[in-house]
Amino acid sequence: MKRLLPVLGALVLVGAVVAVVVWQRPEAPPPSAPSGDVVLQYANGSQLWRTGEPETPLVRQIVRELGVKAALSPDQLRRSGGAVVVTTIDPKAQSGATTVIREKAAAQPASLRYSITAVDPANGAVRAYAPGNDPAVDHAGGVLKEPGQVFHPFNVVAALQNGQTLDSAYDGRSPRTFPGQVTVHDKANCGERCTVRDALLKSGNVAMFDLVTNVVGIKRVVTAARQAGVPESVDIDGTKTSLLVGEGGGPPNAAVSLGVGEARMRPLDLAAAYATFAAEGTQHDAHFVTHVTDVHGATLYRAVPEGKPAFDQDPARSKDIANQITDVLRQDTVCGIGQAPAAACRHGEYGAVPDQVSHAWMVAYTPQISVAVFVGSDRPATPAVDAGGAVIAGSGLPNDLWLAFKDKLNQW
Repeated sequence: MKRLLPVLGALVLVGAVVAVVVWQRPEAPPPSAPSGDVVLQYANGSQLWRTGEPETPLVRQIVRELGVKAALSPDQLRRSGGAVVVTTIDPKAQSGATTVIREKAAAQPASLRYSITAVDPANGAVRAYAPGNDPAVDHAGGVLKEPGQVFHPFNVVAALQNGQTLDSAYDGRSPRTFPGQVTVHDKANCGERCTVRDALLKSGNVAMFDLVTNVVGIKRVVTAARQAGVPESVDIDGTKTSLLVGEGGGPPNAAVSLGVGEARMRPLDLAAAYATFAAEGTQHDAHFVTHVTDVHGATLYRAVPEGKPAFDQDPARSKDIANQITDVLRQDTVCGIGQAPAAACRHGEYGAVPDQVSHAWMVAYTPQISVAVFVGSDRPATPAVDAGGAVIAGSGLPNDLWLAFKDKLNQW
């Protein structure tokens, strides 16, 4: 498929073409399986896993979804004679993601951890789920991490919903102390009149904090994030954990506007939420399973992805809000300005101590794919540094992984 993808914009083509050729191809007949076996398939019908093989983090996510959405367990399926579970995972995207992590990790400190998660904006299907190089921890859907500046688009959605514009201006001078003796710093140099557009493009923490605390309000920001697709709760190692809440289940504090503290979420959640921007304001729940059949081919479960306007009941208004965000994120030079259609991206870092980043992000999307890349230290209190000893930045190693993954897609 290389002839289809001459440039980055071809990521759009890979979604459009592969969605027809691979991801939405007619369902293959279920393979013959020994009685009692449960077989997991990739989206193209090839085998991903079967009974008796080690369970990977990806397999555990699929099994968990079967229990929640289909009320089916592997034991139940085995007792009934076996089953075939067709997943959303594309084998080439999955192979590309795992290969990129393996190749990049080989040249980096052993203390770094990674994940690459890719979601199809058209229907919420998880196309690639590479949880990293540590088999003991799922760094795609089994950890909660602060998104840092990657959270900023949700602030802007809330602002646009409530009468602000991209040209509305706020005091972005750094450092700035707010009521309650909260001092916010950034390196944006956004100035006394920092527009919402510039605050989003330049990672202007001070202007964002001003916007949220003095104008929009944190409840509206949390609502915007949920509208994009950040779930109310997730399962982490068998424990239900609420997202974007404060003590006692109340609203989080204003630090959430900076993507810290109670803003923690999974890389999978970021990929799914940004897929809503990629889908021009239409939100689909992320999912791993397409359908389940018994050994005779009878359907036991079928996912029915339903899209809905995310940011306004009026689809046109929701689309407008999402596209305003995308138009700004496309202007980031890291994303590849000049390549048409360009990817939109947001990168950021988090560290409990200034200049000691513990993890960093690159989230990039086109209309056909939304990709979240995570890179972090295996010890939260330890700075994440690359092979050259430099502190990890979202525009550095995470961006390298995104570009390498994009190149793998281009080779199809």
